[in-house]
Amino acid sequence: MAHTKNLPFEASDLTQLAAGAIRHGMTWTVFRPEHGVFLAEGNGYVLRGVPHDSSILFEYILDPCLPSKVPDSLFVQSAEVDKLFFGILPGCSRLNISDYRIGTTEDVYTTMYTLDPTGSATKKIRDNRHPSFAPKCLFGFSDIIPLAAPMLRRQNSTVIKLPVPAEYNTGLLAHKEGFVVFAHRLNEYIDSPQYTSTPSLPVPPRILHLRHFYCCMRSKYPEWEDEVLANSQVNNRSAKFLHHCKVAWNGCTEYFASLNQEYGQNFYGDLMAAHLKHAINWWHQAWNRMREGTARDNYGLRDYVAEGMHLY
Repeated sequence: MAHTKNLPFEASDLTQLAAGAIRHGMTWTVFRPEHGVFLAEGNGYVLRGVPHDSSILFEYILDPCLPSKVPDSLFVQSAEVDKLFFGILPGCSRLNISDYRIGTTEDVYTTMYTLDPTGSATKKIRDNRHPSFAPKCLFGFSDIIPLAAPMLRRQNSTVIKLPVPAEYNTGLLAHKEGFVVFAHRLNEYIDSPQYTSTPSLPVPPRILHLRHFYCCMRSKYPEWEDEVLANSQVNNRSAKFLHHCKVAWNGCTEYFASLNQEYGQNFYGDLMAAHLKHAINWWHQAWNRMREGTARDNYGLRDYVAEGMHLY
């Protein structure tokens, strides 16, 4: 970790470290795996590896005095993102969510058992693996990253890209189809006869506030639902746009934090576990609906991901 104090050792894969160093703007000046000797420097970081018993021990140092260079692809620099570099998912202390290890497939299964001791979520992840398409792809599990981690953005920064902790990842919350479909379904829910035909049953204020936020984002920022425009601006979003996203995140976080405190129960942890347990069903079911011609409106976005969110 990029800290001065001593921290526990953490296991990681050499390929993750090799790619992660480049993503952080470092250059490998020594890379001799046959001898177990490694050295990467740059952008204020030093990563040094030496043989240790039957493995390699890496020392990771943050040194602001080192010459800094801007990498070709900018990534968020923070202690939380540094953890992703080593296959550790940073938790959100405000929601009583601890760190989780997700660097390997076995780490993922262990984490899933922690969240869902029944084992049903882990079984679904195993069953959804596609041996010929992407045997390492654990469909749906990557949703744990936006669910568990704090908002990984430096204040006043427009850089939003993060190092990916696994080669393959796919989930409903990792793509804009998720929240776009959710917004449309939310409107349908508010306009349903349950509320429109029953004046004595008003729409809860929090739900109306959520719809208002979506409408504001859609009118002020075209990239909110424009996939091509969003991809072209991946490292060039306006600070105002990201600030509004952070405001929404803070509001949601405080809501669940107050619930946890009021009732002495980790409601958000239960929600996160429930999402991972059920949302991972979307992959096969969505493709089946596509083949059967029963998929619903994709709002101009990727049809199979949009259908997955409809199912969820």
